Amino acid sequence: MHSLKKTTLILLGSLMLAVATGCASSPAADTAAEKQEANSSVSAAEPTESSTVTEENQAEVFLSFTDDADREVTLQAQPQKIVVLSPQLLDLLYAVEGTAIAKATSTGGTIPEKAKAIEDVGGMTTVNTEKLLSLKPDLVIGSTSFHRELVNVLEASNVPFALFTLSTYDDLKEKAQLFGKLAGTEPQANEALAKLEKQIGGLTDKVPSDQAPTFIMLNVTPSSISVQRQNTVGIEVAEMLHLKNVAATLEASQKSPSTAPFSLEKIVELDPDYVFVLIHGAREDGEKKVESDLAAQPAWASLRAVKEQRMAILPSDLLLSNPGFRLNESVEYLAELVYPDVYGNEN
Repeated sequence: MHSLKKTTLILLGSLMLAVATGCASSPAADTAAEKQEANSSVSAAEPTESSTVTEENQAEVFLSFTDDADREVTLQAQPQKIVVLSPQLLDLLYAVEGTAIAKATSTGGTIPEKAKAIEDVGGMTTVNTEKLLSLKPDLVIGSTSFHRELVNVLEASNVPFALFTLSTYDDLKEKAQLFGKLAGTEPQANEALAKLEKQIGGLTDKVPSDQAPTFIMLNVTPSSISVQRQNTVGIEVAEMLHLKNVAATLEASQKSPSTAPFSLEKIVELDPDYVFVLIHGAREDGEKKVESDLAAQPAWASLRAVKEQRMAILPSDLLLSNPGFRLNESVEYLAELVYPDVYGNEN
């Protein structure tokens, strides 16, 4: 009897242990745990709403860049209605096969043939903002020198506005590539730049290595004369040809670090091999200024460059304004002037 009771108790204990063990590893519990783990993994992998919005916004931006006034310009789509307020910049845009719907005009500025029929929005320094805004442009391109005052007007109207400087060869290369992106013609822009670099290299490779003539370059306007110091296309072309700018060490003007105040006494002291004159505006007015303010002075006549006929008025379209993809013509012109024995028989 005692033996039977003992056996029964042992069987009941074993049964209860088996049930307890089965409950601890039941399929239902395992499934629930797996689901919880899976849900945690999915939740960690899915982006948050804010990150999704950021990605969508990035996808909508066509191009973002910093202009030469240190302003961030963002275009949501490729611009189709561009207005250009500088003849130089307009010429460059068309040179990379871009187009504009309107332009500003300038005395002496050259307009690309294909751009002659587009709308005018006034002069480069007298832009008609009412007409400009009526065209509903999706990008306006202007000059850092002349169009900063338009920033507030265009920003208030939510019109993207970029300000650029086009003086040096580096400026040309940078803007040509950017304009190629704007126009969707970046390969053509890069091809044109490569061709220009080859043309310039073919000219500068022939510069005599044993010569380094000195020069000074003067800006002449109807009302003033100043000396070029640095960061101008004329000086850059001259330096490509191994000429040395004696005005580089002169103290800069307060309003423009690229120029120095004019001093005939200082020029006589420096006595450069060449004196180059660049006329702003109408050539006839500039020549009158040279005659009245320079040629009439005995000190001017005493300059070695003047006595030996190495004073020249240079073409403004090649060596005052950046000529864009005609920069090789600028190099060739000055090379023939300074080194006639080497370049004089090129044509």
